[in-house]
Amino acid sequence: MGAQIRISAINTLLTTVFVLAVSLKYKTFVIGLTFLCGLLPIVGNVISNAIIVGIAITMSPRLAIIALIFLIAVHKLEYFLNSKIIGDLIKNPVWLTLLALIIGERIMGIPGMILAPVVLNYIKVEASQLPPPDDVLVDKRD
Repeated sequence: MGAQIRISAINTLLTTVFVLAVSLKYKTFVIGLTFLCGLLPIVGNVISNAIIVGIAITMSPRLAIIALIFLIAVHKLEYFLNSKIIGDLIKNPVWLTLLALIIGERIMGIPGMILAPVVLNYIKVEASQLPPPDDVLVDKRD
């Protein structure tokens, strides 16, 4: 949960910069909602992004498209952010955690992304308890 709070805070910070830069209506509501929704992995981003784009479209269709592009870019950035923060917690390299997130999403969608770091950590713990392989026997007929 601590990792998700950090991820939500960074997402909220980036969204705040965007909201203030484009002078979006209901700034305080949008910023607070972004943080609260960000506590729910993936689904929370979809909810807050839909509301932001909805508010932006009432201002102008062009602003709605810009908001959508920005929010998609931030969402993709969160893949790397998740990999770094969660990878550090479970002591896995960023590339391995990112690979697990991508595979989890491809296999099971959103639940797969949520479960990927847990499954990766489980595999790592279980594999670390296996005995090391014996030395390979070399054929000495030469």
